[in-house]
Amino acid sequence: MHNVHFILINADSAKDAAIDAENEILEWGTDNNWRSIGGVASEDGTDDLECYESKGYPLSFLDDLEGIPKGGSCFERTVAYVKQMIGDPIQLYNGSYPPAANMKEALALICERLTAFDTENGNSHELWAAHRNLQQLEQMMDGRGALADPEAGIPEFYAWSFDEVGLTDMTGNTEGAKRYLVFLDMHS
Repeated sequence: MHNVHFILINADSAKDAAIDAENEILEWGTDNNWRSIGGVASEDGTDDLECYESKGYPLSFLDDLEGIPKGGSCFERTVAYVKQMIGDPIQLYNGSYPPAANMKEALALICERLTAFDTENGNSHELWAAHRNLQQLEQMMDGRGALADPEAGIPEFYAWSFDEVGLTDMTGNTEGAKRYLVFLDMHS
């Protein structure tokens, strides 16, 4: 699997943000879970790095995404992408589920599959996919809850689960003059 996970971090420069993010997750992963730092977006838009390492998701990957504003800072555009990932419509990541218009429809799709599951001859992968999709919806609900709270700021979801598409807020663990969003390119 190959995905982007965003890390919100405090630092004094984009380069420091990339180094600090890497240091924060140094012990995370195995030989089968390797990563690289891609783009780094500063909150004020004055200190961005297109791609810290030669591989990874660069800031410009946002340019090709539908529904993401073409104007504004890379930080603002990344926050818009994060909000889009936890909003409607919903694409369940595991199994061959069609897109769902909203949370209720996504839950109904999973329930339909579980209700129709053949307990004598069914494939356990179907149960695994339903489980993972329910976890996805749980994470989306947490992120949506953060959006509803004006004090919460940027919604965190799949926090510290770097092998999932998500966002981890490390601002409580780091120091620096600015906030940055670091694009972590995760392979697992």
